[in-house]
Amino acid sequence: MMRHLSHAGLIGAALFTLPAPAGAAEEGAGCEKFAWSIAPERAWFAASNRMKVTAGETLALAPAAAFVVRLQPAAQAAFAMPPERKPRAAEWFGGMVRFPAMERAGIYQVTLSEEAWVDIVQDGRYARSVGSTGRSDCPGVRKSLRVEIGSTPFVLQLSGAESDAITVSIRPRD
Repeated sequence: MMRHLSHAGLIGAALFTLPAPAGAAEEGAGCEKFAWSIAPERAWFAASNRMKVTAGETLALAPAAAFVVRLQPAAQAAFAMPPERKPRAAEWFGGMVRFPAMERAGIYQVTLSEEAWVDIVQDGRYARSVGSTGRSDCPGVRKSLRVEIGSTPFVLQLSGAESDAITVSIRPRD
């Protein structure tokens, strides 16, 4: 015996299988597609009370959440060592922030709100990167990398940024 669907059932089934309109896609869906979780960073980056730091500063303590770095035009940006990668754009912003030694050596996750090159300089050399991930479809978070940070003070260098302010976080890897 064959079952018959009512017209309402057919319409409902047809609507259920239609793709959602492009505008209805969940905003920030790309945020779930990073190689590792950036959930804490997304919350920190959205906070309105982020600490503000000016490029060139030396911090007494590493911030426990995201902070905004006010960068300088390329011609005025100072670095502990030349950026490892030459910026692609002719006009860009950059700078460095000095940090005290972290509580313990290990792999740290450095996350940025927008595209920029990141160097961690420690003991006169570039820290070793152990991975990176990035997405252009995650509002407010552009890239995250993991680096080995030892138990001595270090310098965070940012170069090639398109704007004069960038939100950053540094935390131990999960």
